[in-house]
Amino acid sequence: MQAYSSLALATEVLDILPNPVLVKNEQLEYVWVNAAFEKLFNVSRDGVIGKLDAQLFPDRQVSQCNGGDLRVLKDGEVDEAVETVFETSGAERETITRKSRLELDTGEIYLVGVMHDITDITHANAALKASESKLQEQAQKLSVLATTDMLTECRNRRALMEVAEQTVENQFSSVALLLMDLDKFKHINDRFGHDAGDAALQHFSTEIKSQLRSPENLFRLGGEEFVVLLDADSADEALAKADELRAHIENSAFFHDMQHIPFTISVGLVFKKKGVRSNTNDILSKADECLYQAKNEGRNRVKLAA
Repeated sequence: MQAYSSLALATEVLDILPNPVLVKNEQLEYVWVNAAFEKLFNVSRDGVIGKLDAQLFPDRQVSQCNGGDLRVLKDGEVDEAVETVFETSGAERETITRKSRLELDTGEIYLVGVMHDITDITHANAALKASESKLQEQAQKLSVLATTDMLTECRNRRALMEVAEQTVENQFSSVALLLMDLDKFKHINDRFGHDAGDAALQHFSTEIKSQLRSPENLFRLGGEEFVVLLDADSADEALAKADELRAHIENSAFFHDMQHIPFTISVGLVFKKKGVRSNTNDILSKADECLYQAKNEGRNRVKLAA
């Protein structure tokens, strides 16, 4: 009587647990399941006992469950794994199932499994990852907006200062900084209108980028001033490339509202040799002095810092 009461008590306890519990014999037949198991799979205890998984669940679930069951019964090791189970309606549930071998004094061996339904947690994690991905995407877009000039789609002064830390201020690299300015830009705005001025800036940007191996190395400082960073091994190499860019703009055809609007650029050039430590603001200041000289000497030319 006492043994029966203990068994009944254990059954009642297992039945009020929110976790599905199952017991199988060595033939993988169900010998007992609790109420939570019945609810999850929409089955009755009487309809499950004595049955195999193949008689109760879809094949895709049977191979998954039985593989773990056989290992537990054979080796006696605890098996804990994430499993996808299917309700009788076909709905998927994600569970963590812990399976153990139970050996009685009589020599009978059983498999006991306890399932933890983590479907809601899995969905929440998936939603969190999607949210994080969206936030990262938005952060990337904001970063691009913060470092991009909207009119010309060049990178801006902020981006230049970030890149310059790795190039201009790197003593192990040689680099040329070209400070470019559209000649008589105010005249274009005054005579043809600000729309023409904006179009001229866009034309300049497009043409210069087409001549660079790395178009992202063109930066707009503001107004009609731009900077190009060039990888160069010598001042002569940088000077030749700068003059090539100047000539390309001079010879490019720019039309606005069916009108041909010719314009040129002046360039201040500073070459930083490898092994030299430099400050970006100092380099920009030197380039600005050279640009001023180029303007005073008649525009449409490149002036190299000594």
